Amino acid sequence: MVKNRWAFSLIGLCLVWRLTRLLLDFPVWGDEAMVAINFFDSGYGDLFSPLEYGQIGPLGWLWLEKLMFDIGDGSLLVMRAPSFLAGAASVFLFWSIAKRIVEQRAALFALAIFCASYYPMRYSIELKPYAFDLLIALLIIECALTKSPRRLFLIAGIGVFFSLPSMFMAAACGLYLFQQLASERKWLLVAGALLIAEYAWMTHSFTSVHANAAPWLREIDMWVTAFPPLSEWWTIPLWLIDRHAGYMSAYPTGGSDYGSTATLLLQIIGTVVLWRKSQKQYLWILWGSLPFLFIASSLQAYPYGGSVRVAIFLAPAICICSGLGLSQLMRHKKSLPIFASLMMLMMVGGIYKDVTKPYKSESDLLVEQVVSHVASTVGNDVVLLGHLPDRVPGESAELRTYGGGLARLRYLLRRDFGRDADWTSDSSPEALSAEFAVIHYHGHDEEPTLR
Repeated sequence: MVKNRWAFSLIGLCLVWRLTRLLLDFPVWGDEAMVAINFFDSGYGDLFSPLEYGQIGPLGWLWLEKLMFDIGDGSLLVMRAPSFLAGAASVFLFWSIAKRIVEQRAALFALAIFCASYYPMRYSIELKPYAFDLLIALLIIECALTKSPRRLFLIAGIGVFFSLPSMFMAAACGLYLFQQLASERKWLLVAGALLIAEYAWMTHSFTSVHANAAPWLREIDMWVTAFPPLSEWWTIPLWLIDRHAGYMSAYPTGGSDYGSTATLLLQIIGTVVLWRKSQKQYLWILWGSLPFLFIASSLQAYPYGGSVRVAIFLAPAICICSGLGLSQLMRHKKSLPIFASLMMLMMVGGIYKDVTKPYKSESDLLVEQVVSHVASTVGNDVVLLGHLPDRVPGESAELRTYGGGLARLRYLLRRDFGRDADWTSDSSPEALSAEFAVIHYHGHDEEPTLR
């Protein structure tokens, strides 16, 4: 009963943190704006085509968020609601799965780590698909644990429309069921073939089209290091350690440059414990997606870590094995209450930080205030020109090169002012016959100015 109270407290506080952040309605930030700006002029069919700013999201998720955009008239609170619901469901599902794999004390350690982790909380309150990556991974794991092949393939078939990396979990858990359920193997082969055909269609007709339209994404520093150095194959073991000891394992906290080493060590301990307890089937369910992820990253089709978000489907494996590792190291009866209390303090600290600083960066807040000023002072008949730093007159402006900072400004202008500025005009303001105003964009962290 006491242990159940700890679970209740951890889950309750975790949901309070998420709900608080949702209702605070943080200003839009760059990554969200680069997605949302596509919804103004695109119909549902248009979302098959490559998106502005090279954004790549699952088709079903884009349709869902387009629907939320239409319902809420561009309200971020409404568009973030699906992620919140997916994130909230993930908390309960994680606890159910953890108890199936490890004994309750270790499951509580795992739950404490999961609930106090910043990144799963953050991505459950953002206009990004990562909360669905986590939810669908958990649903697939639950199907494997309960040996429900038909439900697994149903979820996997739907999941590909909402989570790009769901295919890695589906492949791992599908193979597990194939090995476990001899009487179902013919059905599993047929279902697997249909699922592969669906993934191939989605990749050919949608994902690769979007990716090929944005080849510069593979040149971003964060992604360059997320693909294995095949030309220097002997460095791959160290590269893997660097990947798993970095942001990939940032639960409950961590960072790059081996900043998550402690969590990695706990994962290793938990993995060894499962192996020694002859629970190898759980290891494949949790970690079986890694070979498929490595193959995809070798083909530069999907990054291997580089950030928490692209590998958030590994959160169940990381948190459960880390919790099991902690339970082996902290055997004193008071260690669980102490650790759970520390994790709850982290969540309280997160709530306090969000309430006292309800924005991701100060520039997000400043841009929102500037656009509010534009909407209240610039009339509908006034021509709004946009000025970009370092733009050469006569040359076409590549708006994507100005990144999320400009996308944030453009999205807010469309939503609150009703129209974007003209960022490509070469006409001098003085040459215009109509009344005009000029909004100057100075950079991501700078406040725009209206003149």
